[in-house]
Amino acid sequence: MTIVDLITQEAGGERRRILMAACVAGATSMFVLIGANVVASAPERSGLLAASLFALVVAGHYISAKYMYCRTATVVESALHQIKIRIVDKLEKADIQGVERIGTAAIYDGITENLSVVSNYGPLIAAFLQAALILAFAVLYIAWISLPTFIAITLLLAIGYSTYRDRAKELERYLQRLGDARVVFFDQLTDLLKGFKEVKLSRRRGRDICTNIERSSEVLQGFNLKSGEMNGDNVIFASCNLYALLGVIVLVIPQHIDVDSSVLVGIVAAILFLWGPMTVLITGAPAYIRSNVALDRARTLEEKLDKAILETQIALDAEDAWRGGFGAIAGRGIEFEYVSEDGDGAFRIGPLDVDIAEGEIVFIVGGNGSGKSTALKVLTGLYPPTGGELMVGGIRVDSSNVAAYREKISAIYSDFHLFAKLYGLLDVDPAAVHRLLAQMDLQQKTSFENKGFTNRNLSTGQRKRLAMIVTLLENRPICVFDEWAADQDPEFRTYFYEELLPALKQRGKTVIAVTHDDRFFHCADRVITMEYGRIRSVERA
Repeated sequence: MTIVDLITQEAGGERRRILMAACVAGATSMFVLIGANVVASAPERSGLLAASLFALVVAGHYISAKYMYCRTATVVESALHQIKIRIVDKLEKADIQGVERIGTAAIYDGITENLSVVSNYGPLIAAFLQAALILAFAVLYIAWISLPTFIAITLLLAIGYSTYRDRAKELERYLQRLGDARVVFFDQLTDLLKGFKEVKLSRRRGRDICTNIERSSEVLQGFNLKSGEMNGDNVIFASCNLYALLGVIVLVIPQHIDVDSSVLVGIVAAILFLWGPMTVLITGAPAYIRSNVALDRARTLEEKLDKAILETQIALDAEDAWRGGFGAIAGRGIEFEYVSEDGDGAFRIGPLDVDIAEGEIVFIVGGNGSGKSTALKVLTGLYPPTGGELMVGGIRVDSSNVAAYREKISAIYSDFHLFAKLYGLLDVDPAAVHRLLAQMDLQQKTSFENKGFTNRNLSTGQRKRLAMIVTLLENRPICVFDEWAADQDPEFRTYFYEELLPALKQRGKTVIAVTHDDRFFHCADRVITMEYGRIRSVERA
């Protein structure tokens, strides 16, 4: 997709009006040239009438050009807004594995950096359109006064454009590589920011990651310099073509074609008049190419998101197959394998055979890397099994009903996120939130205003308690906790196991918790131990 395609698709019924305004702007520019040539060749024609007509033409040019510029900018921004909304909508619908494969940096780059480039250069398209139409009208004017000269100029312009187009394609390839290098840089910078605590604990680690980022920045610098050099070469090449065109008209054509001196003066005047529009086309071409590459990268991001949606074919609006209940959760030979982009398997769990009764408290334990968190994501429907089947209430969970199954689960994963507002619970009773804040001993740390918590800059344990408040407000039948108590003080750790979990069980909730707290294993109905991606044992507490 090019930026012209973007404007054409988005403009809709206004497309004709924008084009008409551009034609009027181009035509009035040429009327200025024609009028100036006529008056210059016959001074007696000057006077009040000529001045009035000249002023009318200039006014027409001003009105039409302003309309074209304003409407084009509006159309571009409207189209970019629609692209952003479309990408966000696809993100919300996409499968979690697909989004993880695309990567945070690539998504940020596609929706911010690339679309900002188009937004910045969008107004230039109006100038491009006007300059191109002025060029077309000027060439027609030259054809009117000298057909042989018109043919010669057309051939020269065609040759110049053909050569420039090949150079522009090479620039596009470099800009694509520049975009890839920028994503790598953003990815490494994100790595530094997300692991900032770990970096501060190891000077060596900090220097290593900074050295890596420096190398990426040098690669980015190299691509920027090369693309800038190619931009400059293209501008100089196009400018030299323009000088060559003027030289051919003045020095070559009179030697081979019988052209009256007054006609030659008119042609030269037309070429000089074109200097401004041609300069706009020449200097603005790199911006046009950058915009097209940016749009292409945004389109590529959309295609990847479409693939992430199609891979699972999840029915987001499917009816609840469990009619409000759900029954037991059963895994039959469940397997899951992480697959890298090159198709190689990275880590796998299973086969797993597990049964979790409705209203039961189950602890999943095991060492680091045993597959607990991955198993949790499979059991909660975030990762589709690559083998076996997940049964809930005797119904197989698949793409047609997994979205409805997820709606029954409230989870606090180890990498949980607290949103700025209680999205999905915007109509919650503030009094209920304040009661839970007091229950979690957070009433002195934060409050609830404007549908969100006033302070989220808390310790990890306190933030987990805020996440627990959200879970309790959601009031879903299945509660999943991944190492929730790991960052709590002894008082709240005891409260979690000996008071909160039994209270959830009493309310009929099914609780699945990943934990290492062996002294609280007696609080569970069963304890599942995992090792190397498999279930080693299942014991009743």
